[in-house]
Amino acid sequence: MRRLEFSEKTYTNINICLFLLVLIYLEINKRLGIYNELGNVFIILIAGILIMILKVFFIEKGFLNKKYLYLAFKTLELLVISYLIYYYEKISLIASAIYLLIVVQIILQDFKQKNLIISFLPIILVGLLKLREKFFSLDVLINISFIVFVCILLVYILESKIIRFKKEADEDKKRIKELQKINKELFRKNNEFVTLNEELQEQKEEMKKTCDNFRNSVAELFILREISSYIGSILDIEQLLEMVCDMIMGIMGVDTCSIIVYNEDDDSLDFHIKSIYSQDVIEMFKERVWTSFLHNKIKNKEIIMDNHASEDKYEFLKGRKVGSLVAVPLYKANKTYGLILAEHSLDNYFSISSTDLFKAVSMQVTMAIENAQLYEQMEDIAIKDGLTKIYNRLYLQNILPELVEKAKSNNEPITVSIFDIDHFKEFNDTYGHLFGDEVLKTVASFGQEMVDKYDGIIARYGGEEFFIILPNMPLNKAAEVIEEFRQKIENYELHHDGQNAKITASFGVSGYPEVADNVQDLIRTADDAMYLSKNQGRNLVNVASQELKQD
Repeated sequence: MRRLEFSEKTYTNINICLFLLVLIYLEINKRLGIYNELGNVFIILIAGILIMILKVFFIEKGFLNKKYLYLAFKTLELLVISYLIYYYEKISLIASAIYLLIVVQIILQDFKQKNLIISFLPIILVGLLKLREKFFSLDVLINISFIVFVCILLVYILESKIIRFKKEADEDKKRIKELQKINKELFRKNNEFVTLNEELQEQKEEMKKTCDNFRNSVAELFILREISSYIGSILDIEQLLEMVCDMIMGIMGVDTCSIIVYNEDDDSLDFHIKSIYSQDVIEMFKERVWTSFLHNKIKNKEIIMDNHASEDKYEFLKGRKVGSLVAVPLYKANKTYGLILAEHSLDNYFSISSTDLFKAVSMQVTMAIENAQLYEQMEDIAIKDGLTKIYNRLYLQNILPELVEKAKSNNEPITVSIFDIDHFKEFNDTYGHLFGDEVLKTVASFGQEMVDKYDGIIARYGGEEFFIILPNMPLNKAAEVIEEFRQKIENYELHHDGQNAKITASFGVSGYPEVADNVQDLIRTADDAMYLSKNQGRNLVNVASQELKQD
């Protein structure tokens, strides 16, 4: 809003208040019976107030910047006041004072001779219209002349003041312009300082990023060096994965580090987790991972980095406050080995360099898992029979003395059984060696199922001979278990390449401490009992005894 509009709005509000005060003054006098017949006066005052309200509306809309419109409104106000001066003598003095006040307002806004002339026209015009033939009467002329004289005198009294005021105002404007110029220069300098500060801040951020990247690179090198050194020295994959989780937790500062190893053979997961959370929370995580989309990510070899994670987005995060997570798959070629998952409670914790680090770690861990699996395969080749996939005689010779010594130390029983497939040579001669191989694999599979129930061991002892170990089981109980196993073999009919055959086996059972007290006696007595079964017609279970041992 410009100066003219602002000051005129102030003057108009003052004039409205004066008109309202006159209305209140007249109303009070009317009620006291001092004044009568004031109807026209009220109408004129209301009309004046409405004109000024309309002017305020024009000011708010920005229309008063046109000079002629401003003078038109001022003339209307003076016409209203002039009418009050001539219409009712009892308020002519008050109206004259208001008239002079409005004239002063016009002069203060723009002191020009033409404005002075315009300010006198309303009172002269109303005098001509209202007084008509009385206009030239002596008392009217005296009143008009007095008002005009007072206005002119007031103008000339104020003229020097107004000129001096305008001169001071111009000087103030000049000083304000100079100050504005200085402020503008200061503002420009301030902007330069702000820009410089922003540039320094950007450089600081760049340096921070560089330092962070350097620290991350050092962390990468350390982790990779440590993992590489341990891969060569640690054959136990479980121990290695635990160590990797510890290093990621310590160096990356995460809340939880999980290495999840995936077994494609049985679609199972093996967890290695280091976390600040309780075991209950970790168990909940393990349960939910299997049913979550993360399981599919493991299979699809997809990398995830989310710096705005939450329970709403990932069901497997339930029970933990996680703001950021990184999940990198462990895979080589088309084979999937699992996933590395790191979590932190803060948002925006991980960067691209973090992902690069986990990729590098995942390659090392993948190599370690692959090496461990190859090592396990080599061990299996060394200790397991290639045809039946159960343990071989070499493994049996190594493990049996250990188990017997353990049983003695713990004062626990241990039972062994040797059995032989009946008429196995006839199977080979009648149906061929491939069918004979199926017989061996079927019997070995049944035996493996049986010993798994009792934490036992089955091994291929010779061509068609098998050896069973049942730890912590007394002889009489073991005899019952072996009898059930014999019946299962007897009741099974093998179908292979259109050929059918029934299988039977002869068993001998011996145990510590009931019959034997060392490995050699266990094997000998069990073998003797087996041959007794063969001599008695085969497809039998014979239990060794002290009498048989003496014979």
